[in-house]
Amino acid sequence: MESDKAAPQILALQPQINPQLHPHGDNIIQRCAAKELSYNDFYWRFMHANWPVIITDVSNAWECRNWAKCDSDNNTTKLDNENANNNNNNNNANETGQEQHINFDYLRSRIGNIAVPVADCNATYFDSHAKLELKFHDYLERWQRNATDQRETNCNVAKDNLYLKDWHLAAQMPTYEFYQVPKYFASDWLNEQLIAEQRDDYRFVYMGPKGSWTSFHADVFGSFSWSTNIVGHKKWLIMAPGEERKLADRLGNLPFSIDENQLDEHQVHYFTINQTANEAVFVPSGWYHQVWNVSDTISVNHNWFNACNVATVWRNLLSNWKAVRNEIADCQQMDNFEAHCQTMLRASFGINYLDFVELLEFIVTRRLAAAALKDQQTTITGTITTATSLLLFDRYQMNDHHLQTDLECIRQLLIDMLQEPSVLECPAQLHERCEHLKQQL
Repeated sequence: MESDKAAPQILALQPQINPQLHPHGDNIIQRCAAKELSYNDFYWRFMHANWPVIITDVSNAWECRNWAKCDSDNNTTKLDNENANNNNNNNNANETGQEQHINFDYLRSRIGNIAVPVADCNATYFDSHAKLELKFHDYLERWQRNATDQRETNCNVAKDNLYLKDWHLAAQMPTYEFYQVPKYFASDWLNEQLIAEQRDDYRFVYMGPKGSWTSFHADVFGSFSWSTNIVGHKKWLIMAPGEERKLADRLGNLPFSIDENQLDEHQVHYFTINQTANEAVFVPSGWYHQVWNVSDTISVNHNWFNACNVATVWRNLLSNWKAVRNEIADCQQMDNFEAHCQTMLRASFGINYLDFVELLEFIVTRRLAAAALKDQQTTITGTITTATSLLLFDRYQMNDHHLQTDLECIRQLLIDMLQEPSVLECPAQLHERCEHLKQQL
C-alpha cells in the first residue's frame, strides 16, 4: 500500500449553521456514497447529532481487499447476498458480476500463525460467548473444514461456530498497512493517545463464518464505533438510546440476544441494516445493537470518542463510579477508600478518573502545540497556514476551527467536572490537575 504521508488530507470542519435537532426524521438510516459526503457534513449531520449512517465505497484502496477473491461459481455466496441492499447495486459483487469470498490462501501467506482471540457462538459463559485462543492458521483450517462439511452434507447448521473477534491485528503487525482509517473517523482521541503511547488500542479485525454473531450490547465507554466490511454480508438490529430499556426484566437486566419478534412484542423502535462489502456502518454512542454474519464475513472496526461524545463518556464514567461506590459502601471507613473505588472502576469500566484526565491532558497538549506552530508559521510566512505538527493516523490534519472546537469542548467539560464532588475527593490531585488544565484553555 502506498503511503500518503507526503500529502496529508485536511479535516476541514466548519461552524455549524442552522442546527437541526432531528435532521434525519425518525425512521431513516441513510446510505451515503463517500465521494458525495464531506467531512463537515458527516461531523454535524451524523457524529454530532449521534445518528447512524452507512457510508459506501470506503475501502476501495485498502490492501485487505486481497483477503477476498472472486468466484463466479460460488452460488452459496450469491444466495446469501441476493437480498442484501437491493438499492445499492450489491456492493458485494465486482464489476463483472462475480461474487467474493474469503481468500484463505492469501491470508495464510500474509499473516503468520499468531495467537488470535476466538468466541464460540454456540456456547455462553455468564453474559458473553465462551472465549478461547487459537493459532490463526488453525482457525482458518477449522473454518474451511466446517464450510466444506456443510456443503457436502447440505446442512445449514454449522458444527463449529467460531468467531475471531476483537483481534488487535494492527497492533500485532504494525508494519502491515492493510487498511486506512476513513477521514470521517480520524478525529479519534482514544486511539490517538493509545497509539502514541504504544499502549493497548481499540482497533480490531473480525472474521467469522455464516451464522456467527455478536450479542446485544452498546459499545465500550459509550464510545462511537465504525465497522467496515471487507467481504460478506452483516445484518444489524440497532436502536436509539433508551429503547433498550423496554427489553429489561424486573431487575433491569437486558437480554443476551434479541430478534424482531421480541422487539415488536415490546414495541421497540428499531432499525434493520443490511451491510455488504466496502460499506462502513457508523454506530453512535449508546445505540444498542446485535449483529449477525449472514455470509462468511471479514470486517475492520474501531471504537473511539472525541469532542462530539466525550461528555457522554464522562457521564458513563461518573455513573459507573457511583455504582462501584454503592457496591462497597459498607467499606467506607477503610483506609484509601476512594483509591480502592478508582481501582475497581478501572477493572469494571476499563478506565478510571485518572485515565480520563490523562487523556484530556494529552489531547490539550497536542492541540495547543499544533495551534502554536500554526501561529508561528503564519508569522514567518505572512500567510495563513494549517497546523502541520498534528498528523492523525499518518494522513490527516485538522484545520483551525477543528482544533478550536476540540479545545472549547474540553474547557466546557472541565467546568462540569470541577463542580463534581467526586473529582475533588479523588486521589492523585485530580481536582488540581483539572483546574490547571482549564487555565491553559
